[in-house]
Amino acid sequence: MRELDYHPNSLARSLASGLSGAIGVVVDAQDADAFSNVFFSRSLFAIEQAAQKRGYQVLIANGAKSHGGTVETLIKEHKVDGLILPPSTVRPAMMELIGSFPYVVLGMPDTLSRDTCWVDNNNEQGAELAARHLLDRGYHHLAYLGGDQKRGFTKRRVRGFMKIAGSHADVCPTDGTVENAYTAAVGLLKAESRPDAFVCNDNLSAFGLLRACGALKLRVPDDLGIVAFDNYPLAEFTDPPLTIIDIDTAMLGEQSAELLFRQIENASGKQQIMLSAALVGRQSTERK
Repeated sequence: MRELDYHPNSLARSLASGLSGAIGVVVDAQDADAFSNVFFSRSLFAIEQAAQKRGYQVLIANGAKSHGGTVETLIKEHKVDGLILPPSTVRPAMMELIGSFPYVVLGMPDTLSRDTCWVDNNNEQGAELAARHLLDRGYHHLAYLGGDQKRGFTKRRVRGFMKIAGSHADVCPTDGTVENAYTAAVGLLKAESRPDAFVCNDNLSAFGLLRACGALKLRVPDDLGIVAFDNYPLAEFTDPPLTIIDIDTAMLGEQSAELLFRQIENASGKQQIMLSAALVGRQSTERK
């Protein structure tokens, strides 16, 4: 085989086995925030690694929210042996279309969560960890900054935050930009009864908050404590380094792929896997 430079014909092999040797990762390219961020890239890289170990290829396809044409094509034309889907695709019509075809949702869907197969990080638990960490360090008036309140994972984070912070805590959504987070933070920090600690929905919100602290001459962590979701690579290099809730997106991708391959091998039915969050303490919450 080496002398003749022989390579197996993948088409013939798929005809013999009934398998395509590929899995599909369906994305919603209209959702620029989710599609372009570094955390999606980490999940995708982990999916690719898991697929390579099993000799599979990964096909990325755009599946807009408005229709299931992409998914239907992938299934009916036998282009893939299983699908990894975004939560936005989980609707009754889509689930009926998929039927018994192997799939995993990358994230807990807002609807049909008990009837679908998914893997997600425990966002509610992460927010509880963040709020409790701040209260344990002597902060008392907490606020939640950032996030689109229509997104399921943000809702779950806010729910966990409010459970620990109490009904008097502030919740301030933003449009996801540093500039909007800065403006929102300035408004809260200029209030007569201003928060003395924040849980930020992401690092961009935290960067906007740090800018607001600089403009208002507030010291972090002495005047204000900050915990941010997502261990962005630069989080430990901010001034001061940010305490974060580490959402392991690589593990999210790996577990999604492994669960999908178990389905392809008929070794498992519908499952829901919730991955634990972890807090990494840094100087932004360490009062003297």
